[in-house]
Amino acid sequence: MKDLEGIGAVASAGVAAVGIVATLLLGRWALRGAQDAAHAGQAQAAATYQAALDAVQAQSQSDHQQWRRGIQREAYAAFLQSVLSYKDGARDDLRRASGTEETRACIAALRALETDMSQRAWVVRLEGPDEVASAAMTLQTSAKILVIIEENHARRMAAMTDLNLRNRTHPQEVTRIWELIPVAQSSWRSIGTPEDTSTAALAELRDLFTACELSPGLISTLCEPHEPASGDHPSFDEASRDFIRAAREALHSEGLPAV
Repeated sequence: MKDLEGIGAVASAGVAAVGIVATLLLGRWALRGAQDAAHAGQAQAAATYQAALDAVQAQSQSDHQQWRRGIQREAYAAFLQSVLSYKDGARDDLRRASGTEETRACIAALRALETDMSQRAWVVRLEGPDEVASAAMTLQTSAKILVIIEENHARRMAAMTDLNLRNRTHPQEVTRIWELIPVAQSSWRSIGTPEDTSTAALAELRDLFTACELSPGLISTLCEPHEPASGDHPSFDEASRDFIRAAREALHSEGLPAV
């Protein structure tokens, strides 16, 4: 009887041990499952956070690019407007000027417009890109060449106006001046050379201008040949189109140069 009780006790202990092991295994499996779930949740949270961070960075980069494009657009537009003001001011104001003094005042006023154009050109060069900066320099030079031509023409027309006004009081002197001007023009390039043939004509012109109460400085305005603009440089219209095309390409490009 005692042996049976002993066998029962041993069997019960074995069952209890098996139960404990099973419980431990189940607990470990449950813990591992919880840990795996936690790791998966953490990975998902990290992925969600990174996606949100990437979205914020992409939006920030897009906003920065839009801001840069806005700054560039303003710089390009301001420069182009300054160029047109400079060129149109030379054309319109100089053609309305009458006489040497008024022409000089108009030319002096153009210096302020030229300075404004130059300053705005530097802003374009600062903002870039290089293609737009180069096109801006070419346009600026074309505008200056065009204005120089307008200024020389205006000076000559003003000198002719002043001279013709003296025809009322000094008709003989004015007639003789117009006779000598072609002579001086034809020999102008020889001034200061051994072949100089302008001495006599220029001396007489100085006396005649003084008699007419005109500045002898106007002699060079009326007689000095003006070189035509170099054909190697683009015209103003060509330079304008090139600048606008370069600016448009820069503003509509996918990316912006690093700063």
